[in-house]
Amino acid sequence: MICMPHAHSNISIIVKLGVINSQFYEFVTLRTCERFFVSQMVDVIILLKNKGLPLEILLKRIRKLLNK
Repeated sequence: MICMPHAHSNISIIVKLGVINSQFYEFVTLRTCERFFVSQMVDVIILLKNKGLPLEILLKRIRKLLNK
């Protein structure tokens, strides 16, 4: 899985949310079944939420990617 610094580290929020983008496009390019894709994205969101990132921001980023 991904190694991610805590939300309160000195790394920019843009970089932290970039993990969502990179994982999203990686899972899309794998062209696996929809169930696998959804479960992997949920795992990424849970990991980032546990690291302290706000759920509202994470879900907003996912919605934006899915609308593309």
